[in-house]
Amino acid sequence: MANNQLILGAGRAAKKFVDVGAEVGKNLGAAALGGALGGLSKTALKNKEYQGKVNTLMSRMKTDIDFTSFSPKETASMRSFLVGERGRYAGAAKALAKMTDTTSPEYMAQVDVMNGVNNSFTNLAAQLKSYKEGKVNFAKDMLDGTISAGNPTENTREAMSMYGFLDEDGDGVNDKPLDAAFNIQSGGNLGFDVDGRTVDYNTRKPAVMKDYVLSGKLLKGNESAYTSQARMSPVSQKMYREELEQDFESRDALMSMVYDFDSVVPTEDLARRWDASKKLENSLDEINSIKETLITRLVDARIEVSNKGYNEKKGKEYNSSKYADHKSVDYRLDDTVSPFKYYLVFSDGTEKLVGQKRRDAQLPRFVPEY
Repeated sequence: MANNQLILGAGRAAKKFVDVGAEVGKNLGAAALGGALGGLSKTALKNKEYQGKVNTLMSRMKTDIDFTSFSPKETASMRSFLVGERGRYAGAAKALAKMTDTTSPEYMAQVDVMNGVNNSFTNLAAQLKSYKEGKVNFAKDMLDGTISAGNPTENTREAMSMYGFLDEDGDGVNDKPLDAAFNIQSGGNLGFDVDGRTVDYNTRKPAVMKDYVLSGKLLKGNESAYTSQARMSPVSQKMYREELEQDFESRDALMSMVYDFDSVVPTEDLARRWDASKKLENSLDEINSIKETLITRLVDARIEVSNKGYNEKKGKEYNSSKYADHKSVDYRLDDTVSPFKYYLVFSDGTEKLVGQKRRDAQLPRFVPEY
């Protein structure tokens, strides 16, 4: 049994995991950052609305109610199916009792009926268990925010209808007349009437989840590129691009990166393009174009953090040098040539040729009134 208060508690505990996922893109290259909440696509906004409604319903549900209990209509559907199937089984058993030839087609047909009934009971039991688990998991996923913002909105609404989370009028109370109570089809399969169409529970596509694994890998890769303090070679850039091509062979992974991780690289425009592609005849070409744009941005971000690490390393090396600008004790101007030449002078008499801006940066140390 799953009490909704336990689910709410689990959701709060899981926030630590979700927060880690949200941090994935925050420490990558500065130029790679984008506003995660600005300009959300229509799909993301609708899913955000659905998430809010589910979470509101969960928070207002009585805590002493078994969250996975079946409605009277669903219980009646199960009873009707079981009674009907038992009748078929009994009929086949009676027919067999009158037969003596166990090899006849008629005998085997009745055996098939009995086996079919047994299989339908087994299948129904498995699907009812899966349905209960699915309802709990859906509620948890909504509370934790782990379903992708790019998940098809019809898939999200489908789940809300099947699991009893519809709230069309936004009053924070479940619209029970709109819930899709299940019916039991041939073979013990659960079916749901959602918006005038029958959805087969066993074969429906699950929701697309946020890909924290991939985004975490990108974060670790960028951190390694930064700490290596080396510029990214053309060969490394090519290998990284090929790696990303493989990562995004999964359409779900690509969708999640576009809709869920705008903090890794700017993707809001790509999410809006993805939304618009659903109306195009060549939608696959557009999705591939989105993928290539995303890969280019990720490669550019990797190059940027590599350069940042390299430049910081060079800066430290320069500052530790005995002839770093800030260690000079004087300067000399050679105005006998054009353009003028500027030298920083060090305590051992060494002179280093620098530009005027670098000389001027040191002047306050040499000329207090400067």
